[in-house]
Amino acid sequence: MEHESLNPAKELRKSIHKLARKILGNKVTASELEGINQEIKTLHERINGEPLPKWWEPDSESEGMRSHTYRSRSLFQGPLHFFSPELKWAESKGPNGEDGFEFHVMLSDLYEGPPLAVHGGYIAGLFDELLGAVQSLSHGGTGYTAKLEIKYRSFTPINENLIFKGWLTESSGRRITVRGSCSHGDQICSEATALFLRPKEKTAQNG
Repeated sequence: MEHESLNPAKELRKSIHKLARKILGNKVTASELEGINQEIKTLHERINGEPLPKWWEPDSESEGMRSHTYRSRSLFQGPLHFFSPELKWAESKGPNGEDGFEFHVMLSDLYEGPPLAVHGGYIAGLFDELLGAVQSLSHGGTGYTAKLEIKYRSFTPINENLIFKGWLTESSGRRITVRGSCSHGDQICSEATALFLRPKEKTAQNG
């Protein structure tokens, strides 16, 4: 879902993850940390690009929101957000043929909560990211997250391939309801239900 021009950012993200994991998993001295900090400060001073507009500002060409730019900056998938994981997206169907999306992801110990398992709060964020994309498939415009409910059925292992699936279940008036699941092999680790509400003015315009 991302443009090839973001490939260098993806590679840089991998390097930053590797650095972060080394610091988390090794006994690093204060002097070593200070040295790393000074090198990062030097890199910071070399970046002098023009400020980017916010993702939510209207695009002058399309007069729409820059959803692709949101994705590139997202904490949960953006190559430009260096603590996001890499998500491999695809179109998907729900259990009864409903329209939806899915992504595959492998989460390292950067996202660990319980021993050898993904932090439940980060799982919630990934569900919000997924179901937010799914609700865009509804007719009548998109909404904002009003409620997100998650049932954790088992620990979600780190360093393993996980599949998050989401599908549209209802779209009426302001309400959009979406469901999803996270699985590891045949094991369902968690399930989610989300309610999105369209802004009143958008509903009126589409009515």
